[in-house]
Amino acid sequence: MLHVVNTFPIPQSLLSKAHYGDVVIFTENAVLAVKQGNSDFEELAQKALGHINLCARKADLLIRNISKSELLRGVTILDDMQIEMAQSQDCAVRSCN
Repeated sequence: MLHVVNTFPIPQSLLSKAHYGDVVIFTENAVLAVKQGNSDFEELAQKALGHINLCARKADLLIRNISKSELLRGVTILDDMQIEMAQSQDCAVRSCN
């Protein structure tokens, strides 16, 4: 399942509800959640990386001046075309706002 998250702070329950193989794409202000130093989310995200794919929208990272080196290890950066492809390929999209 594809999860698209655009608000910050991220609910603690978000990653616990994701299943093996799910993709979580962080957009808009939610990209702040995958920045290193976010202690509320970092520990949970590191545990989740073993079974879900965490991604961040490139344009939103650029707008907020967040570089790849500032992201949590394992977070994939996606451009808009890759996000569109993910949305068209996944059979279900859950948006968490």
